[in-house]
Amino acid sequence: MLRILPSSISNLIAAGEVVQRPASAVKELMENAVDAGASNISVIIEDAGKTLIQVIDDGCGMTPDEARLCFERHATSKIAEASDLSSIMTYGFRGEALPSIAAVAEVTLRTRKKGSETGSETIFSPDGFVSQEEDAMPEGTNIAIRNIFYSLPARRKFLKSDSTEFRQILSEFSHVALCRPEIGVKLTHNGKDLYNLKKANTLKQRILEIEGKDMAKELIDISTSTSIITISGFVGNPEDARKSAGNQFFFVNGRYFRSSYFHKAVMKAYDKLIPEGAYPSYYIFFKTGPENVDVNIHPSKTEVKFENETEIFEILTAVVKESLGRNSFIPTIDFDHDTLPDIPAPSHFNYTGSYSRPGQVKHVRYDSILPDFKPSDTSVKQTQPIVSGYNRIFEDSGTGSSGTMQISGRYLATTLRSGLMIVDIKRARERIFYERYLRQLDNMTPVSQQILFPCEVRLSQERYSLLMENAGKLRQLGFGIEPAGDCTVEVRGLPEGFGTDGESAEEAIDSLLAVLAETGSIDLMKAEAREETARKLARSAACSCHDERLTDDEARLLVDTLFSCAEPETSPSGRKCMSVLTDEDIERLL
Repeated sequence: MLRILPSSISNLIAAGEVVQRPASAVKELMENAVDAGASNISVIIEDAGKTLIQVIDDGCGMTPDEARLCFERHATSKIAEASDLSSIMTYGFRGEALPSIAAVAEVTLRTRKKGSETGSETIFSPDGFVSQEEDAMPEGTNIAIRNIFYSLPARRKFLKSDSTEFRQILSEFSHVALCRPEIGVKLTHNGKDLYNLKKANTLKQRILEIEGKDMAKELIDISTSTSIITISGFVGNPEDARKSAGNQFFFVNGRYFRSSYFHKAVMKAYDKLIPEGAYPSYYIFFKTGPENVDVNIHPSKTEVKFENETEIFEILTAVVKESLGRNSFIPTIDFDHDTLPDIPAPSHFNYTGSYSRPGQVKHVRYDSILPDFKPSDTSVKQTQPIVSGYNRIFEDSGTGSSGTMQISGRYLATTLRSGLMIVDIKRARERIFYERYLRQLDNMTPVSQQILFPCEVRLSQERYSLLMENAGKLRQLGFGIEPAGDCTVEVRGLPEGFGTDGESAEEAIDSLLAVLAETGSIDLMKAEAREETARKLARSAACSCHDERLTDDEARLLVDTLFSCAEPETSPSGRKCMSVLTDEDIERLL
């Protein structure tokens, strides 16, 4: 039987679309403050928003009647007819935010219209209107949300940890702060001021206030204006690309949005300039006529639709490429010709072993993994000592394999009875690290390399919060990381495989944040979670190893250690660590 839903249920449905977590309420209230013409906005949070979300602004304020009416569904001053939807330039316009919030929390709205002598205090609960009284207060609006989802235990139960929820609040706060540098913004959590940003003169100044002054050396400005769109902002120096995403922002007409499509356009401009799996920072602002973009395709308005997406894609790629080229980051060689043969020059070869003499071959069996593998014995005594020290990666297995040749610093080649074996150095390292980390996690016996001179790494508030949330579990992985104040951590130790100098420590933290960004937190209780953590850490450790040529002993130890692994043929991601060219294969190539 068909029936009309009562407002108590329909409001909850709308609330589920608009207010998914405390951060959603922070976003809506901050955007309302911006629309109200505020010059200063203060956000006060308690218990990651579960207990209190309070937003105070010095905007235009509301009359008592408006304060009551704004909690009605679709009450808005932004649109009056359908055609107005094509010219929206404000954040809120559908009139859903406040009624949706009031449907799931206790709301107290204190507001005074500019020019009025007094203001009003209006209280709503999930059951509806509670009271309204005249009161003295500053001009502007002060709205407090208490005990979000208290009337919906099932919804409240599915909220994440306080650290996770607060990171989401930090993210929403940053979006508004970045796109409105002319507004002073402040964020307080559990009585501690985390941000107190005065009005900024420039976008760059606001970025540095949020991300840290070290970001200054990384930013490259971009700017172009066409009949379709105007693009401005900053992109990151390719040399500072990170393994973890987190500093990628798109804005259109002052509104933050997400777009995997335009992200590909930026990444296309960085092709051949950054390693695979790395992310450049970017803060990119689009400006176009409101009729050319639809901001109403998603309840949270974080996804938008452009009329000329294909053309904008090409313009965006071109302007980023032009800026990188202007700053001498674009290589002079044309790498776009994928059909060119990949033939290394003779100087790329570095033969690290020696030829074996007939009759001196030792038959070594490697757990029947490659039954015909016979490392060549050497007729010349190795004189280079085994590398030792903090950055010791592989243990000498004593098998004495040698006769290896390096190709372009990426591969090792060694002879077999039936042909030639090629080993991918990076994938081999990944396999070795994976099995080593997994053993440590299973046995809870972390091996940490202590750093002789501990170094400090400054992070954004969001990245710092993510790291500290997992500090205890990270020690179980061999990471010696301690808070050092002002969103800074001191790195005292790292797992085997990571370097121990200052640059390597920063790369290790970045790699770790890349892992945490994907998982949110580390769960060491489940076998599947330990395997996934070991897999991601191994990939990061392998990527952090600089592409320097291995010494003779390091090349030998790499091959030996790989063959001592349980599954040496493939990396943890399932890609081949090695390939064998038979005599017939070689003959076909010549």
